[in-house]
Amino acid sequence: MVNTELLNEIKLKLSDGSAMPEDCLKLFEIYKQISSENAGLREEFDDMGMLDMEFLGQIIISDENKKFWLKFKEGKVDYGESNVDNPSLAFTTNMDTFTGILFGAIEISGAHEAGDVSFDGGSEALMDLQAITSVLNDFLQNI
Repeated sequence: MVNTELLNEIKLKLSDGSAMPEDCLKLFEIYKQISSENAGLREEFDDMGMLDMEFLGQIIISDENKKFWLKFKEGKVDYGESNVDNPSLAFTTNMDTFTGILFGAIEISGAHEAGDVSFDGGSEALMDLQAITSVLNDFLQNI
């Protein structure tokens, strides 16, 4: 069941831009809950041709020595705090930039061009991450 209190907290942070670095795992948790339980989101992914998309990203937060992984498969999201084997994308950034990317305040491509993000993997995988988080964030703001 989706944690309504956490969902409302995240929706507020998405709308007013007040996200803090510690909110990243909260957003991942909402992604996981909503992608597992909401048929409307699944329809949204289907409409965008994303149900066949598979993504496994390793996120390295250089200034806090943290590692996250984010997985998207068949319209569902999972995540964790650790290393992951064979990611389709591994990218390194600082926590402020990652928070901005995750909450939609910073575009990944712009952060990469500015030198704030380095990545190993195809640029298509980088855009997949942007697409996944964008669809999820838009959906969250409208429920």
